[in-house]
Amino acid sequence: MKSLLRTALVVLALAAALSATGCGDSHGAESPTAPGSGIKGRTMVDGGCPMARDHSPCPDRPLSARLTITGGDGGGTVTETTSDADGHFRIPLPPGSYTIHPANLTGAVVPIAQPVSVTVGSGRFTTVDISFDSGIR
Repeated sequence: MKSLLRTALVVLALAAALSATGCGDSHGAESPTAPGSGIKGRTMVDGGCPMARDHSPCPDRPLSARLTITGGDGGGTVTETTSDADGHFRIPLPPGSYTIHPANLTGAVVPIAQPVSVTVGSGRFTTVDISFDSGIR
């Protein structure tokens, strides 16, 4: 019984520490101390039509996706987030160069998107639309 209580206390202490350090997703929510700059945008997947046509009956659709942000100088991971069900995301970041590494949430090969380089300016959010390829031709 004592070990169970001790384990519960350790888990609670770890949860409190992670919460206090801001570890976890930045999923669009800005903290009061967040910079007034960053990246915002939308993740979309093509409609999957076998041939592109005017007034396509297969428009692009929102896609919830995992976004890993790295420093543009080849640095390590700065933050990770998931775009919402409508594909929207907003990531507070200080000015600088970054690379967005998008991934689908299923772990499947498709849909797939290429990394996107972004430069964040001071006092503004840079808008980026990330297009996933459904693989259907």
